[in-house]
Amino acid sequence: MYTQCNHCNAIFRVTMKELTAAQGLLRCGECDNIFDAMKNLSQTLPEERRFAQKLVKMAPVEIQEPTTIEHTTPKSKRLPQDLKHKLSNARYFISIIVGILVLLLLLQVLYSNRHWLAQQPITSPIIRQLCTLVDCDITPYRDIRKIRLLSRNVYSHPNTPKVLTISASIQNEATFPQPYPLIEISFLDKNNKVLALRRFPPEEYLQNSKGKLMSTGIPDELLLNITDPGDEAIRFQFRFM
Repeated sequence: MYTQCNHCNAIFRVTMKELTAAQGLLRCGECDNIFDAMKNLSQTLPEERRFAQKLVKMAPVEIQEPTTIEHTTPKSKRLPQDLKHKLSNARYFISIIVGILVLLLLLQVLYSNRHWLAQQPITSPIIRQLCTLVDCDITPYRDIRKIRLLSRNVYSHPNTPKVLTISASIQNEATFPQPYPLIEISFLDKNNKVLALRRFPPEEYLQNSKGKLMSTGIPDELLLNITDPGDEAIRFQFRFM
């Protein structure tokens, strides 16, 4: 039997045994092309005799056993040990950097919301302790509705004419310490018209009032001086601000 290379048209004599062993695939001895010998297989030579001389030359040459192509799953290449070590170190440093960035973001959130967090019963101790360590300010929580006026009295100043002295006792009934209030005192006539009004900030009625907070459940005694509004004033009132 004869077959012909589909690339260079070289003619070869083959046997069925050779074709069966190579699964029909042969390698051309002229152009080294692998071709399917079964497609051009015939019992006689082609009509064209221009390849006859080439056939005589190729007849003694043994046909090489074709190499079958096995469809196998490619094996994964192993990385060199030093490359694996470098990748492991890179992942380690990236994890550290990500952790630091997350921590900084958390601290930024805590710092930005420290005033609100300091007013919450659960987070207040932690936030106050952190602010003590890093020296940051916290606006204390205030609830002036919990400040109670226990007693009040007004009388003429013993040494200064036309000046009234007001004594008062106030108490913080909240469950937490809070800043001292701004106290507004107004004098009214019989028609409830305001004749005189003055507001006293904490530094005017307290000593060393900076940063000082009202303790819970402990009365504070105050003395306030105000100009006498005259005989038309028949009553006065307190207001906390």
